[in-house]
Amino acid sequence: MTRLRDPVPLTRLYALTDSLLHAAATGAFVEPPSISDGLTLDEGYHIGALIAERRIQRGWRWRGWKVGFTNREIWSEWGLDQPIVGPVYAETVFGVGAGAGRVRDRRPVRIAAGCRAALMIEVEMVFGFDGSAASAGRYPKPQWAALGAELVDCHYAGWRLHPADAVADFGLHAGLVVGPRIGPVPADSVEGLRDLGVSLSVGGKRLATGTGQAVLDGPANVLAELNGPLAQRTASYGVTAGAERGGEGGSGYLVSTGTLTPLVEATIGTTYDVEADLLPSFSFALV
Repeated sequence: MTRLRDPVPLTRLYALTDSLLHAAATGAFVEPPSISDGLTLDEGYHIGALIAERRIQRGWRWRGWKVGFTNREIWSEWGLDQPIVGPVYAETVFGVGAGAGRVRDRRPVRIAAGCRAALMIEVEMVFGFDGSAASAGRYPKPQWAALGAELVDCHYAGWRLHPADAVADFGLHAGLVVGPRIGPVPADSVEGLRDLGVSLSVGGKRLATGTGQAVLDGPANVLAELNGPLAQRTASYGVTAGAERGGEGGSGYLVSTGTLTPLVEATIGTTYDVEADLLPSFSFALV
């Protein structure tokens, strides 16, 4: 008979929470807790909830959710049967503008990179919702859609991690640049975003490309997953739709649907162009 591993003691989960908060504040690396402590995915979410509680107590404002590990092809490798999810805060969301149409906003928004350990960039889809809760098994109709760029950071050397480590490490979320929003969003257009083509470039040189199909075969499926199988995970954070008022984009909440492109290493002092064929493009500069 296989002996079941003892769970990580609650006191150790608090210690790991402190360690990761310190790493985020200083840009330091720590040992992946799946290696040092045999951290499980459930325990990773426990740490994620503890971090969210600490941040909200310190005045941070919950803004929505980021979804990760949305490539089904790698799930078996990591023992997953669903994506991971983590909170996004008003303090980590940067808006380019709410303009309509498909014309690029040519004024790059300046993003302070801050103290990071191993910052990377990935192109994502972002949806915005009002404060109403989703009905059981269905995602609410998005109020707006936008192209986005997530800044992801990993506090484990060499990006060596298990999904449990990623969840505990702030869901790897460091920031979210939200491009010009378009809306209202017709329901059929959400389904059509599986054919969205996107790219990340610097000075006319393309660094990464991707499509909407990269995230669970389409962003609509990510929304369905979030309000279906992932609902228990989001509930564990103790925040509710519409809890944040007055942050970037106003009331309600947003969802970032996972990367459409391979990760690109971020470089301070560089201006990045994020482009799409169905949504407004934008630029941002890391400073």
